[in-house]
Amino acid sequence: MTAPSSLSPTPPRAHHSVLELSRVFFEASSGYLLKPLMRTLPKGDGHSVMALPGFFGADGSTASLRRFLDRQNYNAIPWGLGRNIPSEGLATMEATLEFRDRTEQALAESIAAEVSRTRRKVSLVGWSLGGLYATSLAHRHPDLIRQVVTLGTPFGDPRGTSVYSVMQRMNNADVAPELLEQWSEHTFSGKLEVPVTAVYSRSDGIVGESIAKLPEHPLMESIAVIASHIGFPFNPLVRALLCERLGQNEGRWQPWQQQLFKPLIHQPG
Repeated sequence: MTAPSSLSPTPPRAHHSVLELSRVFFEASSGYLLKPLMRTLPKGDGHSVMALPGFFGADGSTASLRRFLDRQNYNAIPWGLGRNIPSEGLATMEATLEFRDRTEQALAESIAAEVSRTRRKVSLVGWSLGGLYATSLAHRHPDLIRQVVTLGTPFGDPRGTSVYSVMQRMNNADVAPELLEQWSEHTFSGKLEVPVTAVYSRSDGIVGESIAKLPEHPLMESIAVIASHIGFPFNPLVRALLCERLGQNEGRWQPWQQQLFKPLIHQPG
């Protein structure tokens, strides 16, 4: 399987990036207004769900989401790997690729331990960069993972994000095209046997729509919502989607078909 086509990756619109912080406050506060509706969401079956943070994030960034999943009768667990950035920094793409390999190996070991403890597969919820790890692991370890849901994950060429040019200027170096391709192709290496849902937003201020959708595959789907990038884990609409997707019986996954919050959720054309 190949990465999504992004021959001309387009970063987010500037006004979406500028409004990121103000939008996340609205998304977080709207959850309180929708509490009666949130109480009607389907409950889980108690299986473990690991939350993987985004770039620069640590377990604190997913704490609110994990508390919500616990209330929904899941066993929400942190990733436990500290901050999602190499200790030596991001001086080169080679170093970043090595960090990604180390991170995914450590995650596989942690997930295997959880599966051994519970005798049940683990679902993964990956926010942004965390979604790349989750999708990679789904391809490589179908014996450990039940399903994956990603939130605002950049599946294609990283030049389609608003942070790429900033990081490039900080490091004062161009990245070889073959390394950019290697970064994108790594996510989809292997045969996919685990369902993956990508939740993305066309108004995401960090990840452009051109790299936010999954390639076509019977076990992959991309669902567009109205959300900011930083607000994904706090957005009540996204949380409702998580409950519906994670609540499916193991081995009986079906693509999204319901019309929950129809004005705000739709399959891309």
